[in-house]
Amino acid sequence: MLKSENLMIPESVYLSYLDNLLEGNKSECAKIITDLLEQGVNLKDIYISLIQRSMYWIGSMWENDRSSIAAEHVATKITESMLTLMYPQIMKTPRNGKSVIITCVDKEFHEIGPRIIADFFELKGWNARFYGANMPQNEVIKEIGLKQPDVVGISINFYINVIRLLKLIEEIKRHHPDQKIIVGGQALSGDHSEVLSKYKNVFHVSSIDALEEYIENFD
Repeated sequence: MLKSENLMIPESVYLSYLDNLLEGNKSECAKIITDLLEQGVNLKDIYISLIQRSMYWIGSMWENDRSSIAAEHVATKITESMLTLMYPQIMKTPRNGKSVIITCVDKEFHEIGPRIIADFFELKGWNARFYGANMPQNEVIKEIGLKQPDVVGISINFYINVIRLLKLIEEIKRHHPDQKIIVGGQALSGDHSEVLSKYKNVFHVSSIDALEEYIENFD
């Protein structure tokens, strides 16, 4: 997922949301988000300060054996359903004719981060196609040929899959040399994004703020 330091939602609201998410209380999580939407809170703030932040915390708890796999899966499924609550507002944005394909590297199974990215493109007026987790390389290439997107976004969370990422980029470039590509995910945090430097029109997007800047300056 993407990170940002701009936490605009009150801490008390975040803690209430996190507590309900940990308890598997879907209805209360939905009420919190619905209230924020009715108050006119920016969707970007909800993505970063509530949804993303809570899932980072739950992921950290799981990694430190303070949460079960079952609890993490329940939180993930609730979060996926919370994202749908924002679609009506997202789709109010006029379409600008640009398109993006968002996919995960083969053998990557975390979908929330790239799904947020797809939704954020939609919020900015793009037509986003989100292909989900564990997308076979040949299917990605086929879809690029069929849809001819302005941008291809690739998500990678585990550094062990960097070889798969590079193979996918090289295959895209072999078939579509001028294709613009963005890559995000925790696997490329720190200096790991240097693996992309040898490719033309391939950019590392480390945060939603960076993504917003990329979209606004897209040519």
